[in-house]
Amino acid sequence: MTPTDGLWKQGDFQTALQKAKEAGKKERLLCRTREQAGLADQLNMELTFAVCFNLGYQYQCSGLQSEALNTYTQVMKTKEFPHLGRLKVNMGNIYYKQKKFPLAVKMYRMALDQTPSAYKETRYRILRNIGNAFMRLGQYQDAMQAFESVMENKIDHQTAYNLVVCYYVLGNTEQMKNCFTKMLLVKYYDSDSDDENEDENPILRNDELREELREKQNQALKYILTAARLIAPVLYHNFVEGYDWVVEGLKDQQYPSLANEMEMDKAIQHLHRRDFAQAIVLLKDFEKKEKDLKARAATNLSFLYFLEGDIANAEKHADVAVRTNRYNAQALVNQGNCLFNRGHVEEAKTVYREAAEVELDCVEAVYNLGLCHKRLGALGDALTTFKKLSNFLPNNIEVLFQVGHINDLMGNTRQAIKWLEVVNTRAMHDAGVLAMLGSLHAKCDDEPKALHYYSESHRVYPANMDITSWLGAYYVKNEVYEKAMPFFDLASKIQPNEIKWQLMVASCHRRTGAYTEALAKYKSILSKYPDNVECLRYLLHMCTGLGRRDEVSTYEAQLRKAEMDMASESRSQMLRLEPAKGVPMRSIEFRDESRHSIRDDLETSPRSSESPGSSLPGSRVMNSNLFASSSSVSSSPLPQRTLRGTSKKKSTANVEEDVWPELGDDLLPM
Repeated sequence: MTPTDGLWKQGDFQTALQKAKEAGKKERLLCRTREQAGLADQLNMELTFAVCFNLGYQYQCSGLQSEALNTYTQVMKTKEFPHLGRLKVNMGNIYYKQKKFPLAVKMYRMALDQTPSAYKETRYRILRNIGNAFMRLGQYQDAMQAFESVMENKIDHQTAYNLVVCYYVLGNTEQMKNCFTKMLLVKYYDSDSDDENEDENPILRNDELREELREKQNQALKYILTAARLIAPVLYHNFVEGYDWVVEGLKDQQYPSLANEMEMDKAIQHLHRRDFAQAIVLLKDFEKKEKDLKARAATNLSFLYFLEGDIANAEKHADVAVRTNRYNAQALVNQGNCLFNRGHVEEAKTVYREAAEVELDCVEAVYNLGLCHKRLGALGDALTTFKKLSNFLPNNIEVLFQVGHINDLMGNTRQAIKWLEVVNTRAMHDAGVLAMLGSLHAKCDDEPKALHYYSESHRVYPANMDITSWLGAYYVKNEVYEKAMPFFDLASKIQPNEIKWQLMVASCHRRTGAYTEALAKYKSILSKYPDNVECLRYLLHMCTGLGRRDEVSTYEAQLRKAEMDMASESRSQMLRLEPAKGVPMRSIEFRDESRHSIRDDLETSPRSSESPGSSLPGSRVMNSNLFASSSSVSSSPLPQRTLRGTSKKKSTANVEEDVWPELGDDLLPM
């Protein structure tokens, strides 16, 4: 072994290159000395070739590709040198690394032509390189021919795997099955048979040859497993049949561990297809197998039961997985999820922190840790956690939303707007984000932007009563009744039993001068609610103004009767009340409801029903292992704000003409 070989094996490429250059100088000095002594016929061509080849190879190992190509080209000009085909292989490798695949194919083919047929192993490797280059070019048909040429003479796992990939791309399922079967027939060294000797003899335990054979065996298992996962879903129309065929083949050729891996993959395929029942059946079969397989199955079973809401079984399987392997980050996350769901947030926080320490890139554990801080009120720690996580997941809208929402909870309105606007660019049609941005701009008294975001949120999800009523009240405040009317009309359709929305529609008609439509709307309301005092007062007021005396007398009588009935019902309710302990009976006073103003009814903020798309829980636990669960973002109450129209009193009916609702916490969206 030359000094450069030792340095190259140690990874000291720079020193090896310097030694190779020194060797080249000494070799040239030796040649000149022989020529001067008249001994030119004694020049050692093999030594010169070895020195030049070594120099080029050291350039190549040091990353100096151009220098290596120049050195190889200079050597190839001397036709007397042997093994020039080997140089072309190295040149092809350089072009391959530079992604100049056509030149690489050209060099490989030249090397193949110059390699004697006796060097079969070298020729097979060159053919395999030609196939790899064609695959990089997307010429799978040519690559398939190159790999088939190798497989006809020598079957190895790497070539067989590459050929399976070609057949997969070309859609040839029969050839995939044949090639996979040939791959299973190739046997490598099995270390299990020598375990007893290793325990007795420490020299055998450190045998480098045995380590090399083990590495080859592990590489072969990797090729087989990857090929099996690739072809199993596409061999038949039903993916289950494909997996069954692959599993049977692995069991027949004595690959039980790989067969178990494929069984696990089949269960995961069922999960991807939302066939949870069949997935649970397959995973439960692993509970009867080896400890390691049982633990892996328990992790996935815990995840499935958690999704189904069966917390008891989820916690049971999570505990099994954690007991089997304390350093299983996914199992720890599942265990933390169960604790979080039961309300044991402090314990869940400890488990999430342990999972994050075991696996630094376990984003589920870090995310859930941030939710624990948020639930416990440690907003500063939660903000720090989510900001760190945003460095790992810069485009994850859930993480970005959490940062924005926590800033809002901490009162950092400007920062919250900044982060949520980033969320809006990632999810441009999320009604909750748009509504929250509208709320934040309203806090900053930026009404134009607030109106913009509320309008966009209403466009995406028009059934949100909070935003619908806010927009209607906004236009009333600015006396643009034509624009307010459609929002109140929509609100009356969403909540048909809430008479206040219909009264607002009628009031908008009256404010715009459409008295006929307003009168028709009031009459329509009265036909459904004949005892409604507010509607009767408005009708009496309008008929008086329009000079309809016959209708005035009719509505006066109805209004008087409705007020008397309302007052009587109120007295009955008060009489049924028992006086509070220690309060004398005479302290309870009755109120004359006939003098009750219409403002007393309409000033209270109407309660809107919770719309399914407008709000979500304040915190969410991300589940690990198989799927990333998705969620939209939520909204929270807006600051209070009162919007009222101008009211005028008519002495004829003693009624306030228009009274608009106050928009309080229960009405304004976020």
